[in-house]
Amino acid sequence: KNHLVELMCTVPPQIQVQLGESISLIAASDFPSQWDNLLPDLISRLDNRDWSVVNGVLVTANSIFKRFRYVQRSDALYKDILYVLHRFQEPLTELFKAINAQLDAFTAGNNVAELRPRLAALRTICRIFYSLNYQDLPEYFEDHMEEWMAGFAKHLEYVNPHLEDSDEENEPGPIDVLQVAVIQNLYLYANKDEEPFLPYLAKFTTLVWNLLLRVSQLPKHDALATTGIRFLSSLVGKLMHRELFQEEATLREIFARIVIPNLMIREVDEERFEDNPQEFILSDMEGSDTESRRKCAQELLRAMCRQFEPQTTQICSEHVSQMLASFHADAANQWRNKDVAIHLMLGISIKTESAQYGVSQVNEGINVMEFFS
Repeated sequence: KNHLVELMCTVPPQIQVQLGESISLIAASDFPSQWDNLLPDLISRLDNRDWSVVNGVLVTANSIFKRFRYVQRSDALYKDILYVLHRFQEPLTELFKAINAQLDAFTAGNNVAELRPRLAALRTICRIFYSLNYQDLPEYFEDHMEEWMAGFAKHLEYVNPHLEDSDEENEPGPIDVLQVAVIQNLYLYANKDEEPFLPYLAKFTTLVWNLLLRVSQLPKHDALATTGIRFLSSLVGKLMHRELFQEEATLREIFARIVIPNLMIREVDEERFEDNPQEFILSDMEGSDTESRRKCAQELLRAMCRQFEPQTTQICSEHVSQMLASFHADAANQWRNKDVAIHLMLGISIKTESAQYGVSQVNEGINVMEFFS
């Protein structure tokens, strides 16, 4: 096992993946107590000029550190996390800063061949950051918050048409997967309510908002849309962030440009329903483990109701009336509007529910029986 890292750096990428998985499997039982040279070996190769080696090292480190997210808190777990942090946090931050500095030069030169491995590395770095911050905010990352947040903001604003495939509808591009990883980090910090992160919250809310407005309805952007909506939902639903969304114009904007477009059935959804109706209905049901745009949009709607029930009920009722009117005027072509109206009504009507007992409390401002009669 002492030669696996060196071997991984000398083989083709396809075999590199298998060796990286072998390292992570052994590390699950031996690292760090019985494999104390693993981390130094990985770190020593982060400055390699071959980006396939750098990415192989990062992917391996990510697979090793993933367990920090799911293991129950204990003294042994924190001991392992501290062991990793003291050795890995600074090289990781320096690599993060170095790649961010290189992005502008390669973007200006439209050097796609150099950009792709760097964007892949940034995405993996973000996932490592997620693992290392999952349990608690480490002191080092708190001290270097500005550098990391500046990088995250840069990634959310990054646009490069040369890295986008207009013919691809299903597979996300390198920028898309990086932005998903960034928003997952923001979601983690927002849910922890960490004080050092609060000064950056308003800016990131705007950046994620603008990103959601640019995201297409294509399946390749589903993960980006659902992650962004979940981030906004986590903020809207908390009293401490109320001032970010309390203006009626802001609530109306959320309805018109985020909630309704992501509740609308797309052509790809129709195809999924035709191919496998049972799977589609399961993924579309409340309580399903799978994430969809429609489910996340309803969660955002309910979060709005928790904080701004009168305003949300009023705005939603207006949209429901308009959509039902368009459906009655042209039922054959406007059936999607009726479907959205039903989902809007369900989103604002239900206040409390459980898997065992169903709905136990409804919005008093909504006459549910009248709507469905």
